[in-house]
Amino acid sequence: MNEQKAKFTWHYYVMAAGALLAMLAATLGSTGGIVSGLAIAVISTPKLPFQGLTRFVFYILFLILYVFAFPDPEVVREMMSQPGKY
Repeated sequence: MNEQKAKFTWHYYVMAAGALLAMLAATLGSTGGIVSGLAIAVISTPKLPFQGLTRFVFYILFLILYVFAFPDPEVVREMMSQPGKY
């Protein structure tokens, strides 16, 4: 009964956001987006030794990779208009 509970910090919100980003990328079949979203979730783990500026640099790097991982809007429109083809 005397076990201490882990603190619920901002890390867990960012981990959840990374998982949601990966699921969004999966709907469009963007492999790079899935990897970037999962990388954001993994980097957010509070047990990792990344602190301060190092963690922030990795967040920025993976967010930039995530944004550019998606196909052009024309390709997405084509995918949405023909659901059986892709």
